[in-house]
Amino acid sequence: MQKYIAAAKALSDELEQLHTEEPDITNRTTKAAKRIRKTLTMFRRRISVEGFRSEEEEIHFFKYVKPRVSSYLIFFLLLAEIEEQRLFNDKKEVQSCIDKKQRWFRYMMKENQEFVRYYRLGLTHTDRIYFLRGKNLGALSKHSSKQQDDPEFNTSHDGIAANIMAFDLFQKYLSPKPEFQPTFGPPKPKLKWTANRLDLVELIYALHGSGAFNYGEAELKDICETLESSFQIQIGDLYRAFHDISNRKKDQIKFVSRLEGDLYKKILEIEGLV
Repeated sequence: MQKYIAAAKALSDELEQLHTEEPDITNRTTKAAKRIRKTLTMFRRRISVEGFRSEEEEIHFFKYVKPRVSSYLIFFLLLAEIEEQRLFNDKKEVQSCIDKKQRWFRYMMKENQEFVRYYRLGLTHTDRIYFLRGKNLGALSKHSSKQQDDPEFNTSHDGIAANIMAFDLFQKYLSPKPEFQPTFGPPKPKLKWTANRLDLVELIYALHGSGAFNYGEAELKDICETLESSFQIQIGDLYRAFHDISNRKKDQIKFVSRLEGDLYKKILEIEGLV
């Protein structure tokens, strides 16, 4: 699974760079579509050979990884179609094309509004129906018919998830405000770590030991880099910092131990018991 996640991240970075550095939309869309198709082809070939080690991995791939990559392709193909319209039609006709695309997205989401609500809320209770291959065949719509054409690389709803993401990209692209322009990488961090640096090191090692990321296969340095980026902090030498923790003569585990008490206190506050 880590290989798919890493490949999707590399593609996001490449598309982000292309989107900002290539001024010609036609060249941009052509290069982007070629790169995205290459990634999807690689995914399909690897899955046909290796499969997935668990249902959880399969669900994660078809719920998040593949839809995100597919949404890029839908988005760039939309840009290509609109740019082609600009070559042969006036502004009114181009706007009519854009309006038509928006109406189609809204129609698609209205037709699948129960799933759209489920997906946007981050629910999980019917993931096995939506994101395992060969499931939910009785609920296929014209927006998810690819499962019948290529059942080894499609589920009943990963294509709809891709269209939801593509619609979001399209809406941001149409926004005149620069801050709402589509981005293909991770969002800018909103949180800053303001506790002690060694507190975060404790948390990183605890999360690594728990196997909470990537089904227990995440590397320590990847967890560290992710949290550094998310929380706007530089830990420096992670292993030296952990060595400092392990050499504590008293209360080696301070922060993680305190979290349990803080959580219990919060529960009591919510329940009105304190």
